[in-house]
Amino acid sequence: MDTRYLTILRHAKAKVTSVSGRDIDRPLAKSGLKQLPRVCQLLARVKEKPDWIVSSPALRTRQTAERVAELIGYTRNFGWNDRIYAAAPYTLLNILQETHDSAYHVLLIGHNPSVAQLVSGLCAGTDGRMNLRFPTAGLAHFEVDIARWRQLHWGSCELRFLVAPRFLKGLESN
Repeated sequence: MDTRYLTILRHAKAKVTSVSGRDIDRPLAKSGLKQLPRVCQLLARVKEKPDWIVSSPALRTRQTAERVAELIGYTRNFGWNDRIYAAAPYTLLNILQETHDSAYHVLLIGHNPSVAQLVSGLCAGTDGRMNLRFPTAGLAHFEVDIARWRQLHWGSCELRFLVAPRFLKGLESN
């Protein structure tokens, strides 16, 4: 077995409405942009840096992904996956299972409630077992002992940390 890493990030705080009136077009709020450096300082400290970022194509998640990439020095392409927007948690699990095995640290950026349910399922064995509060820019980081991503399943992950950006105020970047 290999050790792989999985990080789940809920998009940063978004504006309540968009110019078009469509939810998918809501941009990040200024407060959302302020959340990301704190989260990225923690993400930059993990052993293996993300080598694949897959994200919903919604404006707020795209903006989150692009800002995270800038802050952690990620220079590869993104996987914009339409199925992440408004997904059921098992759809997110399927997307992760479809990841190319050359990736050792996947960062998935999505929306609630599905990302909270995904984190719950990866920890507890089913997506409905935990009543998990997963705020905007919430970050969950896992170690997974699997040889191939298709082996990922409910309850197969070891949670290394789960954090909200408000708990990271004052984190120094050493």
